[in-house]
Amino acid sequence: MTSDLGVLLGLAAALVVSVPAHAARVVLPSDVTPDHYEIAVTPDPGALTLTGHVRIDLTVHAATSRIVLNDADIVIDKASLSGEAAAPVVSYDDKTETASFAFAHPLAPGHYALSLDYHGKIYQQASGLFALDYQTAAGSKRALFTQFENSDARRFVPCWDEPGRKASFSLTVIAPADQLALSNMPVAQTTALPGGLQRVRFQDTPKMSSYLLYLGVGDFERVHRDVDGVDVGVVVKRGDTARAAYALDAAAHLLPYYNSYFGKPYPLPKLDLVAGPGSSQFFSAMENWGAIFFFESDVLVDSHVSTESDRQDVYVTVAHEMAHQWFGDLVTMAWWDDLWLNEGFASWMENKATDQFHPEWKLWLQELGEKEGAMQVDARAGTHPIIEPIDDVLQANEAFDTITYSKGAAVIRMFEAYVGPDAFRAGVRRYIAAHAYGNTVTDDLWREIDPASPGKPLSGVAHDFTLQAGVPMIREITAVCHNGQTDLMLAQEQFAVDPPAGKPASWHVPVTVKVLGGGTAQAVIGQPGAQLTVQGCGPVVLNAGQAGYFRSVYLPDGLEALTSRLGELAADDQLGLINDERALAYVGVQPMGGFLALGPRLDEKADPIVWSQYAKYLADLDRIYDDQPGQARFRAYVSRVLTPELVRVGWDEKPGENANVAILRASLLDTLGQIGAPDVVAEARRLFDAYLKDPASLNAGARRTVLAIVAQHATPPDWDQLHGLAKRAPTEVERSQLYGLLGRAEDPALARRALDLAVSGEPAPTVAPNIVDGVALRYPATALDFVAANWPKLSEMLEPDSRSQYAADLARHGADPALIAKLDAFAAKNVPASAQGEVRRQDATIAYRARIRSQRLPDADHWLAGQGF
Repeated sequence: MTSDLGVLLGLAAALVVSVPAHAARVVLPSDVTPDHYEIAVTPDPGALTLTGHVRIDLTVHAATSRIVLNDADIVIDKASLSGEAAAPVVSYDDKTETASFAFAHPLAPGHYALSLDYHGKIYQQASGLFALDYQTAAGSKRALFTQFENSDARRFVPCWDEPGRKASFSLTVIAPADQLALSNMPVAQTTALPGGLQRVRFQDTPKMSSYLLYLGVGDFERVHRDVDGVDVGVVVKRGDTARAAYALDAAAHLLPYYNSYFGKPYPLPKLDLVAGPGSSQFFSAMENWGAIFFFESDVLVDSHVSTESDRQDVYVTVAHEMAHQWFGDLVTMAWWDDLWLNEGFASWMENKATDQFHPEWKLWLQELGEKEGAMQVDARAGTHPIIEPIDDVLQANEAFDTITYSKGAAVIRMFEAYVGPDAFRAGVRRYIAAHAYGNTVTDDLWREIDPASPGKPLSGVAHDFTLQAGVPMIREITAVCHNGQTDLMLAQEQFAVDPPAGKPASWHVPVTVKVLGGGTAQAVIGQPGAQLTVQGCGPVVLNAGQAGYFRSVYLPDGLEALTSRLGELAADDQLGLINDERALAYVGVQPMGGFLALGPRLDEKADPIVWSQYAKYLADLDRIYDDQPGQARFRAYVSRVLTPELVRVGWDEKPGENANVAILRASLLDTLGQIGAPDVVAEARRLFDAYLKDPASLNAGARRTVLAIVAQHATPPDWDQLHGLAKRAPTEVERSQLYGLLGRAEDPALARRALDLAVSGEPAPTVAPNIVDGVALRYPATALDFVAANWPKLSEMLEPDSRSQYAADLARHGADPALIAKLDAFAAKNVPASAQGEVRRQDATIAYRARIRSQRLPDADHWLAGQGF
């Protein structure tokens, strides 16, 4: 292509500075940027080493004597720059994970090629190029995969490892001739080499961010089909193709839907879903463009071990990652501040797309549990705005959290409901068309949606919910009925578990209210409040349909009216009322009895998801009750509320039952098993004994539940039997699940055995931390002490950029204030200051649960005693 160099340099410079400057941000200089990478790598899986060569076509925008790029755990063996006779002086900065190339004189603006020979390592946890081992009938095998988000491409190749530094990639790998190599693009050429090797070169990628590059090598098989002209495949270990059919069908459903929704066809010639054995504590799948990586449990379905929840989760996860092929891959946030543009949008779209094909799963109803989790976090100290200034890659890793994913998805659902689905989609299509292959900030999206929704500009509402943290609360002040209509006065406050650091926030909140048996009305509620008129007289639901992101507080008469007619509410509004009353009771705004009284009012007509979520809430409250004097009384209440529903649904699947009944059955049994309900534990033991004799005696759903109950109440012989099952498991998914269950034992001696097993070398490195997670559910302090004492071993099993979060996540179920000091002491020694956000959030979580234990459980005890428990 013939072009004017000056114009090109000016355009490139404009792109470089599209990310606003931030004084504390640790980023690469903007004077040099990449255009194209030509990468050739030779992995040595046995030695866990990597050698490589890369030629980087780059542009120097302003005269400089240094080129700086990202490099972590990579040694440059040789460096040269086109047009320069002398080799540059190479230096490294481990703190910023960079390599610098110093030249004897300034380089003039223009185009150059930087050539590097280098060597590095292959990891055994999901970062950079990593190896996963698995068992086969012929013995142990090893496969290679890559994981680069958020900032681990620098562990595979020296590069500009920032999302705004897009370039194209050409990748070549030397691999065993009897193995399959795959990347983002189809194979361009395969050349046989001596020694049973092959050279595989892939087609060049489009311009994309470094974290989306992918390479996999192993004894794989691929099943595939043509979908809208795209070669769609699922790549699995040899012998697993039958388990890939479900995900392939899901991808075939979803691709045409996304092509239509986004108004731009999927741009690559192929799309692979790649399954890898093992697991991670921090992610389940990664949206590499054209080669999405999944851990096996999140993409493969096995009728012998996959539950209904597993099936739904696989479909949803595939939908999430495929949505990223547009929102994240084709259009990418300029910097990690706007990560939610990737993850919040994909988390919303996963439900929207799945609901299109499986409305019977009621994904929007299930999503209310995710939204509730986000609102709990968002009301506590340590929360952050959806769009948060990010200084470095460790802090960026912390942004992959509930606020970014679940709050992001919840507010997008609210925004769509506010402007309307057609206007919202029109804005999204404009955004994709305007920014394809480029980088954006959040306001770029609002600028495209606003013109598509005349009369309902989104920007002002969106800024309130994305630029400040916290949860609005809409309070019913008056509700007066006359002449067949209800006049409402509503006021806005901030719902906060911990007092806000400054002045309470305020929002412009889209609110939909409904009179039970009457009409609906919509308004945007700001400060100080608003008046609405709704047709009909009767109980009023303040967040009808539950699309809004806010708490609802009712007048006493209004709340009593809704509670007494709970069965007449739509399932979304039933669960919304439960969520609000639970949250308000936990902070003392409402009595605990208000929340606990809702369970007995649910009947057999209530949706399985509503029942299931209520059972999960009771299980969590039971953990707060651990070792407290009122726990026996509370467990009697739980048994009385849940046992009749278990009797109704039974232990066994019934022909023709709703798919979500299986999810309900598992939730009921999990909670009743947790509280030690004698009949449930006894039946689980009976079924476990039968399963040991005949594994076919339990279907997948019953198997998962029975094993979990037995693991929790295990005796030493039970634990040994489960351990044996883990070692003999026929698949890596089963092996991972069974090892994880070994940590769930209530017996403290068995919990200690499980911890010792985790660092024994027997479980795979990606599986061992799951055992510690299991112990932390019941014994967070014990687990945290163990992690502190064994951190050198455990940290090597974790992805480097995610290590800062691990201990904090273990503490999230704790309710003992002393745990805060333990966690803070660990963090002071092992977690960089810029990466302690998750520690602060979990400190707030522990303090919150401790306050519930000390201040709210007495109120619950009083109510339970008054009810005869």
